[in-house]
Amino acid sequence: MKLTPQDIVSQTFSTRFKGLDPDEVKNFLQQVAETLEGEIQEKEEMKARIEKLREDLGKLERKEELLRDTLIAAQRFSSEIKANSHKEAELVARDAEMKAEEIVKHAVIRQMAIREEIKSLQFKRKEIESDIIHLLNSLKELIETYHRQDEEFDKIEYLRK
Repeated sequence: MKLTPQDIVSQTFSTRFKGLDPDEVKNFLQQVAETLEGEIQEKEEMKARIEKLREDLGKLERKEELLRDTLIAAQRFSSEIKANSHKEAELVARDAEMKAEEIVKHAVIRQMAIREEIKSLQFKRKEIESDIIHLLNSLKELIETYHRQDEEFDKIEYLRK
């Protein structure tokens, strides 16, 4: 079962003689819930940003394909022009190829930048996941400590009787 921040805040515990301070427990649970809410929100923001980057990458790939198609069309066009005027066709083809290469070069550079950004976001996500796991492990250790203290207290109370 996944816990939500609201689950943490609304969690209640039974009380025992000389048990934990309910206000401290409530305050701590509120802090945990707020932290978890922030992490969830940040994770959602990162998901949205990754999705946006994927869309941008898709657009760039479509542009790259369009540029390739444009290059092919320009090459056909240059062949037709060669029949009419060999010198003019060479100039047009050279110009078209330079522009196409420049556009493809820019698209490739942008694609590499987006991939680096995706890697960076994935790394940040792993850091956040690690932080959450660490936090949960710390909470687990804290709860286990409380359980051991409760057991020791119960033993002391039993020995008094």
